[in-house]
Amino acid sequence: TIPSVMIRGTDGDPIIAAVLEGTTLNGSVPKEGHNDGYKDGTLDNGIMAHEYGHGISNRLTRGPNNTNCLNNDEQMGEGWSDYFAMVMTIEPGDQGTDGRGMGTYAVSQPTTGLGIRPTRYSTDMSINPSTYDRIKTVPIPHGVGYVWTTMLWEMTWEMIDEYGFDPDLYHGTGGNNLAMQLVIDGLKLQPCSPGFVTGRDAILEADQLNNDGENQCRIWRAF
Repeated sequence: TIPSVMIRGTDGDPIIAAVLEGTTLNGSVPKEGHNDGYKDGTLDNGIMAHEYGHGISNRLTRGPNNTNCLNNDEQMGEGWSDYFAMVMTIEPGDQGTDGRGMGTYAVSQPTTGLGIRPTRYSTDMSINPSTYDRIKTVPIPHGVGYVWTTMLWEMTWEMIDEYGFDPDLYHGTGGNNLAMQLVIDGLKLQPCSPGFVTGRDAILEADQLNNDGENQCRIWRAF
């Protein structure tokens, strides 16, 4: 029967300070809804997959003993996390040209909403026109990560267009499964403090090792 409430740090810090000073505090919580339109992100599958994704990228880049390896301005940690969330929530019938918003539930938007990134993810350049050049103006690290996810999303749909989509995340053989494996193995192959070029090259190397380079042209085309 104890409610769970989320507030911003700018509101919470004064409350903490007052409690530490022994001040008696009185307040109330709205019985229904959220006045600011925000909801609990732990009920959003995409956000949960995103956060667990940080554990993957941090531990695979140069191994589990180098978990502070992603600390440069062009590192793509937020991008890999968005990517895992996006790939794991593709449904049969989805198309690369669809617009996919990230975190729409948490900001009280419909699934067709913009979400928490500059654009929705899509292979349609009229929906998501971002290229590598955009990292010069977007925030670090989430904006940089958004551009990286855009590239990986493009690559994934190149693979799906060639090999089809398989909803089986564990044992599937579709283009989505192939793309995910290349991204995972690319993490293992790349050096510390990777940037977009080294991250891309690691994916190309993973394809050489896994598939005898069968998808080199598709990967290059996507990037």
